[in-house]
Amino acid sequence: MPIPTKVTIAALVLPVVATAGVVAVTGTAAGHAKTANAKAAAAQKEQIPFPALIHLPHYPLTPVQPSPKPVRLTGKGKPLKVGYTYNGTRRTLSDFLRRSSTLSFVVLRGNKVVDERYFEGQGPTSRFNTWSIGKSITATALGVALREGKIHAIGDPVTRYVPELKGTGYDGVPLRDVLHMASGVKWDESNYFNFTTGATAAQLRLALGTPMTKVAGEAVRERPSGTKWNYDSLDSFVLAWVLTKATGRSLASYVQEKIWKPAGMQSPLYLGKDWAGNGLGYCCYHATSRDLARFGLLYLNRGEVNGRQVVPAGWVRDARVTVPYSRPDKIGQAGWGYGNQWWTAPTPGDYSANGVFGQYVYVSPRNGVVIVKTSQDIGYSSNFAELSVAFRSVADAVGAT
Repeated sequence: MPIPTKVTIAALVLPVVATAGVVAVTGTAAGHAKTANAKAAAAQKEQIPFPALIHLPHYPLTPVQPSPKPVRLTGKGKPLKVGYTYNGTRRTLSDFLRRSSTLSFVVLRGNKVVDERYFEGQGPTSRFNTWSIGKSITATALGVALREGKIHAIGDPVTRYVPELKGTGYDGVPLRDVLHMASGVKWDESNYFNFTTGATAAQLRLALGTPMTKVAGEAVRERPSGTKWNYDSLDSFVLAWVLTKATGRSLASYVQEKIWKPAGMQSPLYLGKDWAGNGLGYCCYHATSRDLARFGLLYLNRGEVNGRQVVPAGWVRDARVTVPYSRPDKIGQAGWGYGNQWWTAPTPGDYSANGVFGQYVYVSPRNGVVIVKTSQDIGYSSNFAELSVAFRSVADAVGAT
């Protein structure tokens, strides 16, 4: 069922109190909150969707500046009249967007906006917490660091860059296996309503002031790395930690210089960090939907922007490749597989950055289409299979015009 407008998932599972768009974190972190970036908080006040508490931060934010010459998006989108058949029933795109508690929906064909809609009072300047879409952005930055030689090889062990993880479950694990969600570290992210394990427990500890470096330092090995896919947000944090150690830069600084500016983003991004200042990497990139579409466009154009290779073309290509132990029949996700912190779609060649509660940047190279959807969808998992059909229908319809 769609999440009610006035009662969102963050209100149920996160220890936050929201007043006029400003967040006060309860518990130990309340003391830390006084030192949070005041400018970022002020900027967020008018931009973060409210009362969509799912998108409100419970952590400090660092502003990431956009390009002085943003990539121009042309056209004025209007609602597409797309229908499709799902489970033997004829359905419409507009109905699906309503049922899946959509907050924003943007469709590009190349640089042209063909559909752009906002709901619940949101608009083009609203910023959304993209949740695990952030994993794909972090992985993109990792690919740039590899090209620059800051990271020598994707087969290097994590501990070459983060010696603090020696003696933990990450000791000796190749970056490649962490990138593929196959670190072998014990982690359960199968139920976001379980407060005792996995991402939810870590997020609660984060809100109460525990550094994510401490959480990673507690990791224990469950199986040999590179043998089984297991969705693990801690793996993505470790990639962000590797990135900051290898480059000598904060995650926000590196993303700003290597992605957000050269990729031609129009608006500032706000990037979450823990109370010790560590960039989270696995989530919490607060961005506008138009800039998310530009991120998809970066991949659609094989990493190139205005004749400049921002992201290695090979890295973009690898985002479309499902690794053997994360084939759809192995992970049971409605025909989806997994690659370099990207989801590979049921339609061969399509792939997507996906976030919990219905956040998507879907790329269809064969149609030249990018689809962005942000949501506050408590039923996102049950809507996932239908979303695949809906997005494929949109891509086919737009690509045929």
